[in-house]
Formats: sequence, C-alpha cells, structure tokens
Amino acid sequence: MNEEIRAAPYSNTDKAETQAVDTFKKLLNHEKVKADIKERDKYPNIDGYVELVNGNRSPIGKLEVQIRTLPENGDKHKLQCPISLISYSEASTCNPVLLIGVDVNHNKSFWIHVNNSLISELHTEDQKTITITFKKENIIDNNSSYIEDWKKITESYKKKIKEYDKLKDSYKNLSEKSNPALRIVKDDFIKIHFFLDSFNSLLENEFLIIKKRFYPNSWKVGLAYYRFEDNMIHYALYPISTNKNDVQIKEVNEGLHRELEKEGLGFTAHFAENPIKSNPKGYALEIVEAQMLRLLKNRLLKHDVSEFLAKEFIFGFIDRFHQQMGLDKKDAFNINEIEYAFYKYLPIWMDEAIKFLIKNQRNGIKNYSDCLYRKPYFDPDMLISQIMDNERKQVEEKVKERITQNDSIPRIPIGNGRFPLKIFEEMFLFLKSREIKDINRVYSPKDYSRLKDGSGWIWNTFSPDAVKNNLRIFFDSLPKVYSELMSHNFPEIKEKLLLFKGISKVMIKFDVKEEYKSFQDSPKIQFFYLSDGSKDGLEVEIYEEGENEEVPEISHENFKKEVKTNGKKYKLISMSTGILDFIYDDLPMFNFIYKILEENLKSYFNSIKSD
Repeated sequence: MNEEIRAAPYSNTDKAETQAVDTFKKLLNHEKVKADIKERDKYPNIDGYVELVNGNRSPIGKLEVQIRTLPENGDKHKLQCPISLISYSEASTCNPVLLIGVDVNHNKSFWIHVNNSLISELHTEDQKTITITFKKENIIDNNSSYIEDWKKITESYKKKIKEYDKLKDSYKNLSEKSNPALRIVKDDFIKIHFFLDSFNSLLENEFLIIKKRFYPNSWKVGLAYYRFEDNMIHYALYPISTNKNDVQIKEVNEGLHRELEKEGLGFTAHFAENPIKSNPKGYALEIVEAQMLRLLKNRLLKHDVSEFLAKEFIFGFIDRFHQQMGLDKKDAFNINEIEYAFYKYLPIWMDEAIKFLIKNQRNGIKNYSDCLYRKPYFDPDMLISQIMDNERKQVEEKVKERITQNDSIPRIPIGNGRFPLKIFEEMFLFLKSREIKDINRVYSPKDYSRLKDGSGWIWNTFSPDAVKNNLRIFFDSLPKVYSELMSHNFPEIKEKLLLFKGISKVMIKFDVKEEYKSFQDSPKIQFFYLSDGSKDGLEVEIYEEGENEEVPEISHENFKKEVKTNGKKYKLISMSTGILDFIYDDLPMFNFIYKILEENLKSYFNSIKSD
C-alpha cells in the first residue's frame, strides 16, 4: 500500500454508538459466537472482536470488528470504509477484520471482510475512504450462514501464518529465558545494531511482504546469539511482537540453545567468519535476498489482486481435481458451485477415499497416517491415483450419501505441491469479494483426444489455432497482471522490477504444427526486445511464423543496425530463441510471472550489492 496510508490514530472523542453495538450483539448466535465489543470510540481501527466456538464452547477462530451505523437515508447497504482500516487489516494484525454495518431502525446487521481487495482501481492516493457495498446475503440473522463464512475466513488466516505458528512457542521460550543483554556495553553491539537497523529497514519498506509472511504481527526483528566472536557467530532471528516491550539483542546460554534447536528454532552458524562484524549492512541484504527467494519458491506472494490470475488458478485447480470436487470439466462455473465443491464435497471425498484405501488395504495402507506419505497433509492426487476408475464410483456414492444426510464436514489437512490449497482459497475469496457470480475459463482448454497413436507429447493437446489464441490472451494480459502483482507486493520498488526493463516493444514469433512426434520436432518461440528510447509504455506484438510478411526478419546482425517496423525505428537490445513450453503449463501466467520476477529480483539485488 502507499507509504502515506497509515493505520488510524487514536481518536480524541468518546462518542458512544451503543445502539449499533447492542443491535449487532442481539443478532449474533451466542451459542456459536462470543463477542467482546468496546462501546466507545477511543480505540483506533477496531471496536473489539468476535470469537467462534465449537459445540464444546472451545474457541476455533477469532475476528476483529469495526462497527458502523448505516445511513438512515439513501442506500442503506453502502458505507464509507476508511483506508486506514484496510491498512490495519493488512499490516497491523494477524486476525481477519470485519466491517459491520448496522441498520438500527430495521434491526439488521451486515458484514464484509476487510482486505486490500476492497480497493478498486479508481482509488487514488489522497483518498481517505472508499465506498463499499454490503451484499444482501452477508446478513447477520437467525440462519447463521454467516458463521460458516467466518469460519472459512479464519481457517484461511490460520494457513497464512503457519510459518510463524510453527515457531511461536520457541519465540516465547526465547523471550522468557534468554538474557536480554541490558546495561551491557560491548563494541560488538555497534555492529549488531547496524545489522538489525539495515535488516528491519528492508523489511519495513522494500520487502514488507517478507515481514508479513515470515514475521507477522511483529514490530521489529531481533537477534539472539549463542556465540559472537571475531571469526564465529551462532545466532537466530526472532520477531518482537507489536504488543510487547522487548529488546532487540539477547544472549542464549548453552542449555537454552539446545532446547530451542530441539523445538525447531534454527540457529545459523558461521565458523570461518562473522559477517555481522565484517559487513553488517551487506549481510542484512544477503539474508533478505535468501528469504525473498524462499518466498518465491513457496509461492507466498499476495495474489488477491488480479482477476485474470485468479481465474487461471481456479480453472487449473478444478481441471486437476474435478473428480475429487464432484465437478464436471467445463468452461464456466457459478461461484456457489465452486464454494460447495471446495469447502464441502472435497473434504468429504478425501475422508471417504482414505477409508476406501484402508478398508481394501491398498498398497499396504492400514490407517490414516499411512496416507500422509511423510507430508503434513493428505494429497488428493496421491489418493485418487490408488483408486481404480471403476472404484471411484463407490467413493462418489458414499460422498453423496453423507451430503444428503447433512454430515459434518471432516477436518482434514489437504494439500498439493503444484496447486497449494491456500492459494486457491485466496483466489476464490478474492473473486467472491468482487461479487463475481460466474467464472469463465481464460484459455482454450487442452484436448486430450488429440493424443492419438499413443503420442504422449503435451504439445499435441493444442491445435495450432488454440496455441495462437492462448498466446494472444496470455501476452495481452501479461503486462497488466504483472503490474498488479508488483504494485501489491513491492509498491516501493515496482519501478525497478519492470516486466521488460528499458524495452519499448517486444516482438514475439512462434512456430507450431498440427502434430509432434519427437522432442526435436518441438514448437518454437522467439523474443525480440526493442527500444526507441521513449517511455511511452510497453508494446507487445505476437506473430505466427510466416503470418505477416511486413514483420521484419530480425537476427543477431540487427545489433549493428536499426530495426524498422510499423513506420518506427528501434534498436535491438536482446533476443532469445527457445522451445515454446510455458503455454502448455496448467498455470502459464502464474508460473511465468514467478520466473520473470525471480530473475528481476536477482538483478535488483545484484545492482544494490554493486552499489
């Protein structure tokens, strides 16, 4: 978000909105929701929280709320949402935030999940509020459907902070048992302070996404060291919570060091040098780069900003798991049937598939844990691959029977390396927040009937026309999707991570065939990167080989002379030739952007290091 958009300051007023709060509380199902609301306006951003509980009244999810009175006149479903509340929801809390609109006169309350996806393209930097519209189905009433929606939101947030949750007990142990190194004077602390200042500055500015993903709800990151010598260091980084007064440097004795390592808090050791002493600023940058590459590897960017990317991912996911979700393969889905398939059908199918494998002792499976395959989740790919086609009908009938009986949804950890479920959920909730009712396929689908004569080449699943259509859709959408992701994840350095830096025009030629019989017979693609010295924006042109006679022939010889096309002169900056493979991916845009971004970030880090 823009640097000047900050969480709201504390108010000087203490005006009560007792009626709105009372109305909201009365409408809640108090058997399933426990509310703690402050009936005054002294607290910034939120008025309190609601906690979801199960049948045993044990907490299962927490959401923070801000309560506003809906206008008596005009549209009773519209309200001004402060940008500061969105900023707070993204940067200052690990809990989901709800904006509650209360119609006191008609005894009604509505809710909306507050996050960055509420900000439309029309929002400008000087705006302090945006107009949001409460969906009529997001009503808080006796049917309690809102509770299921809130559960899904809290589950999504739990997955987002999983990395932090794994280590929070170790962080607590570290905070309570380590020596805070107060009132100790050491020259070494000068270097540590330089290191921590540089590291935290990067996390709070250019790479805020790292802080959100790896150190959520933290004020700063501190350093705990076990050994700190001229040529040796043994240390761990730890988050300092926003609500705790703590120090940034701690000493760890041998016993605590062993205890923390057993708990999973990894200590980093250097035995030939101490990079914090020799180059504190450079070492901070080195760690940030490593964390950034790790974040990219695990696909941990925030994706809830691009409709195109969301639709691509959702269709790739459904194409892969349509049987496990009880869906047919088709080119359009209603958002309600996707929600039903993902949140209800899929977990019940997983449960029945596991039971089927155990009952038949398939491949030696005797209990639930045998289906984990050394992973912390059950993989729908691994399960269905062990169930024969004629047996899948049995599982399907069991699932339908349980749904008819309104069985409770089983709590099963579900995951897949190629299609992370947390990303699917992020994409789905983003489209739902945009009030999109129908989701259409963005590319021409693969046609597996074209794999005749036993040919297994994936290139044969597309006709030449389908490839041409998909490439045009892809490159027409690429600049906008890439720009949206950069603005969302790297707002301070987006101009340094341009898609094709310094390029005015990209000319793309591709060569495809009706049928492929060998690897050597693969589809080809050429990229020509041209510049006319202007900053008018990026232009992308794509041609099939031999399609347009006016397209100039370009080769390495053009590095020595100008290229003329469409009446303009360009300088050839670079060119590349390779196999056209990315468009055959299940997630072509998603994977392509991560690859380009990794290259651009490596170049960015190298430029900083050279400076």
